[in-house]
Amino acid sequence: MDTQYKLFFGGAFGFDYRDEDYEIAAAEDYRSQILGSVQALLKPKDMSGVCINDDVMYIGPFYFEAETMKAEDIILCEKEMIERCTDAVFVLDDAACPGTIAEIMYANSLQKTIHLFYVKHNDDEETESDLHTPCWYPLTFCQQTNASTKLYECEDLNDAARKVIDLITFNFTPE
Repeated sequence: MDTQYKLFFGGAFGFDYRDEDYEIAAAEDYRSQILGSVQALLKPKDMSGVCINDDVMYIGPFYFEAETMKAEDIILCEKEMIERCTDAVFVLDDAACPGTIAEIMYANSLQKTIHLFYVKHNDDEETESDLHTPCWYPLTFCQQTNASTKLYECEDLNDAARKVIDLITFNFTPE
């Protein structure tokens, strides 16, 4: 099946396979909710992607940490996913996220359509930018260098997850 949209969903995973009951936390990840199954995120049947609907395919990332993949393999795999995607969706909070920033910049260099969901801090923080987020620099850089960059201000990570789900539900639906 050749889908119209191939989506890459970057951002930190909020769980670790070494934690007891990590699958419960993984089920709360917005990617699991979009896929309709935590197993689709943790142990996909097909690494080429998971169909969300007739027009939309989730192509990654999948949770590799529990696998035997080394860092170089994970980076190569996710780099290829970004190359194949039509749209790259990222959720950013106040956490240090160098991997996510690298993925954003790579997607930007390829001029992909980029959807950046960021948690806005109060107006007294990160005053260099009206975005008021620690990730203001790469967000602003993408806006300046890629006309296909879209920013979504969020109150917190739960709000970001809801907005991502709304984006998929209302913007990437069969015509």
